[in-house]
Amino acid sequence: MISHQSSASLSMRNVLSRSLFVKRSSVSSLESNHGHDEKEPKSSSKQKRPSLLRSALRARNRVKDRRQSYIGSASHPPASETSEIFLGTTWMNRLVLEMQTCLEDLDASTEYPCLEKWACIVYESMSAPSRTFHSVQHVFDISIEANSIQKLAAYFHDIIYYSIDGGLSEDQDALIGDLICEKDGVVSIVKGETFENNILMMMDIFGFDAGKVLDPFKGMNEFLSAALAVRCYQDVLGPVHLAQIAACIEATIPFRKLDAEGKNPIECLFERMVKVNDTYNLKLVEIELVKSAQLAADLGNRDLGNFATPERAVFLSNTWNLLPESNISLRNTTVFRISNFANALQKMTGFFEYLDPEDIFQSFRNAEYEAIMAKKTEAARQNIHVALSYMNCKRLSIAVVAAIAELTGGDAPLALFLGDLPERHHVSTSIEDLIYCCDREPDPGVKLDRRVFELLNHGRESESNFDIKNSPLAAYIYSLIGTDGIDRCMKFAVHPMDKEHAFGVLKALPMECVATIVAACAEIAITRRYALDKMMKNLRANN
Repeated sequence: MISHQSSASLSMRNVLSRSLFVKRSSVSSLESNHGHDEKEPKSSSKQKRPSLLRSALRARNRVKDRRQSYIGSASHPPASETSEIFLGTTWMNRLVLEMQTCLEDLDASTEYPCLEKWACIVYESMSAPSRTFHSVQHVFDISIEANSIQKLAAYFHDIIYYSIDGGLSEDQDALIGDLICEKDGVVSIVKGETFENNILMMMDIFGFDAGKVLDPFKGMNEFLSAALAVRCYQDVLGPVHLAQIAACIEATIPFRKLDAEGKNPIECLFERMVKVNDTYNLKLVEIELVKSAQLAADLGNRDLGNFATPERAVFLSNTWNLLPESNISLRNTTVFRISNFANALQKMTGFFEYLDPEDIFQSFRNAEYEAIMAKKTEAARQNIHVALSYMNCKRLSIAVVAAIAELTGGDAPLALFLGDLPERHHVSTSIEDLIYCCDREPDPGVKLDRRVFELLNHGRESESNFDIKNSPLAAYIYSLIGTDGIDRCMKFAVHPMDKEHAFGVLKALPMECVATIVAACAEIAITRRYALDKMMKNLRANN
C-alpha cells in the first residue's frame, strides 16, 4: 500500500512533470537556437530533462518548508540553497549567483541589493526587443569555463548597443549619461568634466580622450559598456581588477586590422595597459600584464567564436539572428516588405565581402594558443566563403521576387508573393508548398557547391522570427543555374529594384524557372494574377 505521504509526493512529481513539459521543449529549442558547446554532446539535452525535474522538486520542497515557517512556530525561515545554480535557474538569479561567485573568487563581496541592481540592468538591457542575438543567453554562451575577470567583463560587454537600442535606457543614462553628449546624431565624450580616476583609467585603456567622437563601428558600444561596468563594480573592486575587466571588454571590439606599425589590436592594448599600470600605480609586474592581455584576447575570441563553429547551419542561424538587430523593419515579422528584406541581405552580404578572416581571432605571446586560433581562422574562412555563396543565392531569389513585384504593381509585403510565415494558430499556402526542389543531380554542366545547396534546401539550424529556416525558392533557382549562373545574374540583383534590372534578371534566368516561380506567385498573390499573366506574355514575346 502506498502511504499518503508517498502518494502526495508522486502527485507533486506528476504535476511538476506536466508543468515542465513546455519548459523542456524550450530547453531543446534554446539549444538548437544557440548551438552546443564543443565539449557538450547534443544528447546531453536528454540528460538535462530529469535534472530540470529534480531541481524543480527541490525548489518546491524549499517553498513548502519556507511557507511552513511563515505560518508555523519557527522564528526564522529554514536555510535554503541560495547559492545553487541548477537547470531551471532564472537568468536574473543566475546573473546574481555567478556575479557573487566571481567576486568571492577575487576576495570581494557585496550584498544582494547591489547584485540585484547589476543583474537587473544587464537583464533589462539585453532583453530589449532589438536584441535577437546579443541577448542574455549570449553572455553565458561566451563565459563557459572563463575565469572570474572574464565573466565579470562578459556580463557587461554587450550591455550598450547605442544605435540599435535607440540610445541609453533610463538606468544606463543614470550611470553613464554624464560621460557623453549627442548633437545632430553625433555622440562624443564630453569635454571639461572631471571624471573619477577609474573612468579616466578606463578611457586610457581604450585610448580615448575627452571630446572624442564615438564611432559605433570602432568601439563606441564597448567603451560605453566598459564605463557602465566600471561604474557598477568600482565600489566593490579595486583599480587592478577594474582595469583588467575594462581591457577584456576593449578586446571585444571586433574585426580590427593591424595598425600603421603592423601591431595587432591586442599588442596595442598591451602597450596601453603598460602605460596605465605606471600612470595609475597598479603595481602589476610584466607577467601579470601579459596575462591580462591574454585574458582579454581570449574573451574577444569567445565573443566571435560562432565564426569558427564546425556546424555551418548553426553559423548561418546565428548570422540570421543578427539581421533584425541592424534592420528595424525585420523586427516586425508581419509587415516587412520585399525591399526591406533585400536591403538587409545586401548589407549583410557587404559585411561578409569586406570581412577578412585574419581580423577575427587574436592571440598574444602564446604559441600554443596562436596555433589554435590559426585553425579557428581557417574554419572561419570556410564558413564565410559558404555564407557568401548562400547569401548570394538568397539575394538573387529575393531579387526575382522584387522584379516580379516591380513589373506588376510595385513593392509589397513579402508575404503577398511568398505566403505567410507559419504561426501557432495560422498556417497558409506558401511558396514552399508550390515549388519543390528535390535532391536530384543537377543538369549536365550545372556546378553546385553541395554545402550551399544543402543549407538552402534543408535549412539553417533553426527558424528565425522573420524567415523560415530553409529557402525553397533560392534552392530551386540554384539547382537550375548553379554557381556560375548565380554569379552571372547577380549584376541584376540591385536594391532598390527598377524596371530595367527587373527585366534583366527575369530574362537572365531559364524560362522554365521564371514560369514556375511566377505561376506559384500567381496562386498566392491573387490581386496580381492578371498583371502576372500579362508580364509573362511580354517576357515570352521579347525572348
